[in-house]
Amino acid sequence: AVFEGYETVLKEKILGVNSHIYIFKPGAGNLQKHETDALGTFFDKQKEVASYSPVIVTPAMSTTNGKINGCILRGIDWQNENLPTEYKSYVLSGTYKLDSENDVVIGHRLAKEQNLAIGDSIKLINPANSGVSLTGLYSARKYFTIVGLFTSGMFEYDSKYVFMNYSAASEFCSNQEEFSMMEVKLKTEFLESADYLSYKWNHELNNEYQLSSWIDFNGSLFSLLELEKWVIFIILCFLILTASFNVVSAVSASIRDKRRDLGILKAMGASNMLLKKIFIGKTLIIAFFGIISGQVIGILLAVFFSKQTFFLLKGEVYFLDTINVKFDG
Repeated sequence: AVFEGYETVLKEKILGVNSHIYIFKPGAGNLQKHETDALGTFFDKQKEVASYSPVIVTPAMSTTNGKINGCILRGIDWQNENLPTEYKSYVLSGTYKLDSENDVVIGHRLAKEQNLAIGDSIKLINPANSGVSLTGLYSARKYFTIVGLFTSGMFEYDSKYVFMNYSAASEFCSNQEEFSMMEVKLKTEFLESADYLSYKWNHELNNEYQLSSWIDFNGSLFSLLELEKWVIFIILCFLILTASFNVVSAVSASIRDKRRDLGILKAMGASNMLLKKIFIGKTLIIAFFGIISGQVIGILLAVFFSKQTFFLLKGEVYFLDTINVKFDG
């Protein structure tokens, strides 16, 4: 239940913050406005697509309050009612609206690390947008106002992501009407077919673009989780086998201890079949109560660990900082 819950929540978080398929320009170039328009026309005709949107993505640095943190800047169309990500639902403090070109929404862990709150200013530096002056190289830098805090539950995203609107991101990156990539969200029933669809659409688009799916980026992680679940299953099988031997040993010892009582029952006319039924029934009762008590204690412990807050995972290691449990019906 713990592994199933961890895998399910991790998958929900990854696919909530990110889209399912990404379209890039081959090489180091960006997508132009006419290319994103053409891709939009193409995806409007695909029955598997739920939504799509171009996005600007670039690495940046935050240097507020004497602390330097690396971050990832994302320029998004926040006014889009059908974004390919769950951006709006993850802004739990403040507002998701980026009305001004100086408005940003940042991860709540990034805000905590730099002692920032809603309404404060954050200084961002874009090393990728550099110029030359008489004093040497300089990078684009600008102060922005925090209007909301982003909380996805995943350490990597909550400690790095900074969201701003298209125009602000374009100006900050000096990329007018250019986009880093286009994100595509699939309908739920086609989610596991993302790898196949990216290959299919790449062929239909004459290999003019580079298409990658969420499976390409996260497949190794979920394959590792699947392997770990099998390892845990094998270990549990050995534990159950050991417990079964313990029950048999306990009944065997009981038979030896009650040898005199068995002799008395035999003298009184008890048959061997009756004695077998007595001890088999005793074994079944022990096994029944053992299984029931184990299930109840296991469920209670699982629910307790999923609700408690004093023992948290290291988000920088395990991606999530809470223990999640899922029971299959």
